[in-house]
Amino acid sequence: MALTYRIRALCLAFAGLCCAPGVHAEDTRYPAKPIKLVVPYAPGGPTDLVGRSLAAALARQLGQPVVVENKAGAGGVIGASSVVNAAPDGYTLLLGLQGPITINPALTKVPYDPFRDLIAVRMIATSPMILMASKKSGIGTLGDISTRAKAGSAGLNIGSSGTGTLPHVAAELIKHETGANLVHVPYKGAGPALIDLHAGHIDLLFSDLQVGLPYVQSGQATALAVTSPQRSSMLPNVPTLAESGLGKVKLAGWYGIFAPRGTPAAILSALDRAVDGVFRDTAFKQTLENQGSTPSALGGAKFVEFLRAEYGQWSRLGQSITIKMD
Repeated sequence: MALTYRIRALCLAFAGLCCAPGVHAEDTRYPAKPIKLVVPYAPGGPTDLVGRSLAAALARQLGQPVVVENKAGAGGVIGASSVVNAAPDGYTLLLGLQGPITINPALTKVPYDPFRDLIAVRMIATSPMILMASKKSGIGTLGDISTRAKAGSAGLNIGSSGTGTLPHVAAELIKHETGANLVHVPYKGAGPALIDLHAGHIDLLFSDLQVGLPYVQSGQATALAVTSPQRSSMLPNVPTLAESGLGKVKLAGWYGIFAPRGTPAAILSALDRAVDGVFRDTAFKQTLENQGSTPSALGGAKFVEFLRAEYGQWSRLGQSITIKMD
């Protein structure tokens, strides 16, 4: 009997030792297992490309695999919702962008509040778009769109990569600012929209720079303007929207890392340090450069301030005009 008690005592002491802080470093060290990065759009597009390159760069910084999980649908809302509802332990992150973070929440009802239910860890990059015209449209400059509107001509068809995406609301914003009669034609991605632009089935299209650039360089479409604050080095002869008289229109795309509400401060700090390392990662910077994107280290309160300003822009737009999100 005495021996039995001794054995039990030893077992309890050993169990207590195993549970002591610092004994099992893998239980307290972050990250101790693979991380999931949710990309809220389908594979193969520019967002997916950035997500996969970012995942690889983060993995090199954190010492654990970072696995991309594509959860497309509803303008990115489905993917964002999955992160909102994930455990706040740092092992499920979101590659956020304007669609699910500032556009859809500002213009329609979504099952989360991006400022309450998600933590904005850090912006990763800004990414310009180009406004292109079909060669068959006869439009050569941004001014031609307004001229058509003043002449009372028939409306122009402007495509987008989907309802609730940045190209969609960009089209509505240009329509609002110029007074042009633009008819929105949504597609399931930029690829089909570009095909129809080349065929002349639509007249205009906002596209990510990387996706639309080959069509401009090959002469299949005309670049009217870029949405970046300065001209793009890839299209030095194409004016910015501001140069074209639309200085109030803010349409630069962006990417950022978001975590579920309640994620511990220590984990957020670890992620923040990892992002610092990502910005020094040659492979990741090359990916951004190939897309015409610019790294952006905006974080903390300044990142939230940026997001609130953009949310306000889309909210005001929604109050001024009717935007159909379904």
